Amino acid sequence: MRRQLAVLASILILTAAAPARATDTVDTPVPNGTFAQPVAPDNGTASGHTDWAPDNSTGAVFGKTLAQHPLGYQAATLNWNGAALSLRTRLWGVKAGSAVTLSWDDSPGVYKQCTAEQVKDGQTYNVSLITTGPAPDPVVTTKGTDTVGTANWATGRVFAFTATEDNPMVSFDSQEQRTSLSCGPLITNVTAKQTPAPVDQKVSKEQLPGPKAYRGNDPLEPGVAVDDCEGSATNCTFTVDSRYSYRYYGQTRIAGEVYINCSRNAVVDDRRIEITEPPYDNLTQYYASKGAPLVPSRSDLSISRPNTAAQAAAGYAAGGGNAAAVSTSNPLTWSRTTTKSLNPTIQPGEVSWIEVQPARERVVGSFTNPRNKYRLDATFDLPAVALPDRYYQRTGPLNETELQRCGSARPTAGTPDNGANPDKRLLALDAPPAGVTTRSVPLTP
Repeated sequence: MRRQLAVLASILILTAAAPARATDTVDTPVPNGTFAQPVAPDNGTASGHTDWAPDNSTGAVFGKTLAQHPLGYQAATLNWNGAALSLRTRLWGVKAGSAVTLSWDDSPGVYKQCTAEQVKDGQTYNVSLITTGPAPDPVVTTKGTDTVGTANWATGRVFAFTATEDNPMVSFDSQEQRTSLSCGPLITNVTAKQTPAPVDQKVSKEQLPGPKAYRGNDPLEPGVAVDDCEGSATNCTFTVDSRYSYRYYGQTRIAGEVYINCSRNAVVDDRRIEITEPPYDNLTQYYASKGAPLVPSRSDLSISRPNTAAQAAAGYAAGGGNAAAVSTSNPLTWSRTTTKSLNPTIQPGEVSWIEVQPARERVVGSFTNPRNKYRLDATFDLPAVALPDRYYQRTGPLNETELQRCGSARPTAGTPDNGANPDKRLLALDAPPAGVTTRSVPLTP
């Protein structure tokens, strides 16, 4: 045997996912969650909702004094210009399968055109997860108010769900269809927490999940975002998602030749082996799947898209605490070739070879360009610098095929035959230990 080294009250709780454990829960940023942009006059309004869809003149935010929120936040109205609105935003950095808890505050409308009938019993709206499959779509009713123009804020509304896709989109949709369509519920202080989905370490580096790109909240062809990042060395900023990035050891493989010692003496095999670890990434794989492989290199992004690769490297260094990305001892390495001198000793009648188990790193993150609101989610699988490769010397007795090969090549007639019959062999083979399964792999002579 070879040896081997749903309640509608002051708090709304609607659960579509298993409760998250507090120790696993992390904050998830909600862009412009307090509707601070655009800035409205304190007792007036401003058109649009920055980072929300739609970001145009169909909607409005109310200034701090007009909104009357206890913490002084601006607020968005869900009815404006005679129409009921839908406000949508994505929760960036949330992966499919993550348990998400969305929180916000609401109030009946304070617009001067509201009537007492509209606001006395509160106003209704939906909050939902935008998905292709079935999803909870609860109707929420704000508190009522006895005085037109006076807010009555309910804080800490909660909606829990399981993300059905990466960067899921949530929506607030007005259900107010009464006399004045410009009088609708107000929302603000939108926050989120998540229990991240487990990291799937079984994903092959040769078949990484495809990249995803967005312009604002809308999906974008990934190639458009790649071209944008490549257009200038400073166009995009890469940020590593440490929750889904990790280092690991790859599958072992034989390095160099297999050495069979047919002699009677131990042999020291002085050998020099060269190991090359290539890069993998889902951007290169995306182009290959479209039938348009990157040039000049089909596999190394640092050659085919140098600006994009440099932005990834700078973001990786910054994520490791080296914001300047200089003199780093742990750089992002696209490919690595290592040459080693080894001196394995092969005993008589043994076969020996060297195996390498490469240290690799899965890097997950996002490129962003605030100028045009592009976002590109990408994954890289590269040689790791912070871990050493592992080298193994494998040795074991010769199998039948190898014994025959050793016995068949005799330079002179007087050379003893060590392969003809078991009783004529110079080297006796011990029986394997009882109950131990043996394994041998015949080599082609």
